Amino acid sequence: METMYFVLGMLSIVGAIILATIVWGVVKINSLLKEVKTNEERISDVSRTFWETTHDTREDFDRRFRELERIIGSELQQSDRDLDLRFKDICDEIAQTRSYIDSRIDKVTGTLGAKQVIKG
Repeated sequence: METMYFVLGMLSIVGAIILATIVWGVVKINSLLKEVKTNEERISDVSRTFWETTHDTREDFDRRFRELERIIGSELQQSDRDLDLRFKDICDEIAQTRSYIDSRIDKVTGTLGAKQVIKG
């Protein structure tokens, strides 16, 4: 009978150890599941934040490029108008110079000799 009590005592200790191991495993598994869930949420948040930041950055670049395009376009138009005005001024100066030279040539030829009348 003592052997039976000894065996039952040993089995109860082994059973308690197995039960404690199972409880400890379940607690550890629940802890790991919570950690996995938290990590998944963090990954999801990081992914969402990354895409939002990328989208915002792209929109910011697009806005800046449109603004630069507008500024460059207006500067080019202003430069084109300035060049047209300068070209017109230069053409006017050339015309005045040509007129002045023509009048000087006419004056010189008029003093050197009489104008000849062309009879046809």
